[in-house]
Amino acid sequence: MTLRVAVGVMILWGLAQGSTPEAGCCPQPFQPVAKGLLNFSTVQQDVSLAHDSLSAVDVTSPYYRYPGRVLMMSLAVPGAGQLYVGRPMRTVFFLGAEIIALMAWRNYTRQGEGMTQDFRDFANDHWDFNRWLNNAQYYQSDPWGSGEGRIYIGTDGSHHLEYFLDMDDDGRPEFFGNTIDDSKRLFQLLADPDTSIHVGVKRSGEYYENIGKYNQFFSGWEDADPNNPDIEERESGLIALSEHRSQYLQMRADANRLKSIAGYAISAIMFNHVVSAIDAIFATSRWNNEHARHLSGRLWFSPASPNGVGGMQISLTW
Repeated sequence: MTLRVAVGVMILWGLAQGSTPEAGCCPQPFQPVAKGLLNFSTVQQDVSLAHDSLSAVDVTSPYYRYPGRVLMMSLAVPGAGQLYVGRPMRTVFFLGAEIIALMAWRNYTRQGEGMTQDFRDFANDHWDFNRWLNNAQYYQSDPWGSGEGRIYIGTDGSHHLEYFLDMDDDGRPEFFGNTIDDSKRLFQLLADPDTSIHVGVKRSGEYYENIGKYNQFFSGWEDADPNNPDIEERESGLIALSEHRSQYLQMRADANRLKSIAGYAISAIMFNHVVSAIDAIFATSRWNNEHARHLSGRLWFSPASPNGVGGMQISLTW
């Protein structure tokens, strides 16, 4: 045991001094061992660092593909970069996904627009501005609720339509609405027989949303019955329903759902462009490694060699 420890200490001491054996710091018998072990470690490190240190891709090769160009190609047309670097199946995949998403967007957008026109036509047939004004007074007694849960129907509620007064000599109507002051003005115009017949409502997107969404405009529906309302409690609160209003709300929900799907299709198109561009960069790297001139070199380690190096391997591929 004592002999093993002594030998180990001397070997470690010899390794520490082996870098300068000529100085005589290492006993003569251990200098060859220390020098050999030191050279062995150094050569191993040099070989490791030298492995493929000569690797390079020749950008002047006619087979070289520029990653930036491929990136822009696939961003513009998914799959174009993959086709440029010889990946036709990936081109079919990304281009096919693009075509399917575009067809879905076009189809659902068209259906959504058609359904939007349908519910607007339905509202034009079954909701009337003058009916809303004339019948709202029958709902002022608020017979369906009280306090925060009540249902309010009237012309001066928290939501307002956009009205217009068509009395200008030049034929251009004057629009007003959406504020409490404008509602007061509406009452003044309606109270005058000379102006009441010239008051109308602008059928904007807000108009088609409000008449179906808010109880305030319930009295304008053709089948609204103040004596026998269909009251339903939803998460948003109490809602007064009639057959026409229920159908109208369902038609609007269907149209919005179709438009949402069309929006998802647009997101899928954008995602497909980005993924195709990223994949094209990796495909370009593989192409250049396989087809562009590639010079590589590495050292061979040989235990039999005094310096540990048995030779160098250099290869050129194209």
